[in-house]
Amino acid sequence: MLNAKDRLLRNLDWNLLYTFLTIVNEGGISAAARRLSLSQPSVSNALKRLEDHLDKRLILRKKGVFTLTLHGMRVYEYASSVGRIVGTMADQFVDQTDNIQGELTIEIASHLQCPAFDTTLAQYHNLFPNVIFNINTFPSADIVSHVTEGVLHIGLSNKKIAKTGVRCDFIGYEQMGFYCGRAHPCFGRKDLTLEDIRGLPYISFESDQPGEGLDAIAQFRDQKQFWGKLVAVSSNLEEVRRLIMTGIGFGALTVESAKPFVAQELLWALPPYESLPVTDMYLVTPDTVSLNEIESKFIRMLKQNTQALVRGNLS
Repeated sequence: MLNAKDRLLRNLDWNLLYTFLTIVNEGGISAAARRLSLSQPSVSNALKRLEDHLDKRLILRKKGVFTLTLHGMRVYEYASSVGRIVGTMADQFVDQTDNIQGELTIEIASHLQCPAFDTTLAQYHNLFPNVIFNINTFPSADIVSHVTEGVLHIGLSNKKIAKTGVRCDFIGYEQMGFYCGRAHPCFGRKDLTLEDIRGLPYISFESDQPGEGLDAIAQFRDQKQFWGKLVAVSSNLEEVRRLIMTGIGFGALTVESAKPFVAQELLWALPPYESLPVTDMYLVTPDTVSLNEIESKFIRMLKQNTQALVRGNLS
């Protein structure tokens, strides 16, 4: 059988203590009712129930008089201490509920330059600073495979496929140009033609193949007969650029990623200088799998920024 203390602990309702604290802090029943968005009878009834539980009078209420009894002062002191503890706990749980937090995993083709994606990363971080970005680079074909297999929910690639369960949304395009490094015999020459670079050693992206992510580059090379000896291959933009800068061959880079290196005279643009090959960029997501809140909010924001960028370019 429970003793009196255990019965009190079991039956005492925190809501009654919270209402009592509010009555004291607000200085009366009416003010507490407004604070709690309750009716005055509800607040009065809560106070009476607490006094009944404790079997003590806590507040003297007469016309024009509102004062705590000795027991009321003790209960207020103890309830205030409990309130601070409960308040600290509530702050932590409210943060977890109200603020989106977790990890957002994204795979992206390393050569891909997408202004809408960059803008979305910055905006998303400002809105949800407790989300950690986990971004890895893979060839476009691998990214699509990962989404198809269900191990990835957000990918950015140059490869679009028509496949059940996978959705590919256009998010932009990027221009590709051909470049060489300072040690290359073509560096610094302004009189170059396509004929001058045909047959020269070539550095390739892994996806620079027919039917792969950089299919546009492969088709362009086929049309222009850029079939020099293949000297190096990588799926990583930084490594392709590094290889080009060594001078062992020339290769394709996105125009935007090459610009600062051209300005520093570490890279040299090769022909053609107009009608450059263009590759499409796609947001690859599962079409039949439910996304979590972190993922769905990012995708929605990226699509909105893509649309805004397109409208801006067309205006």
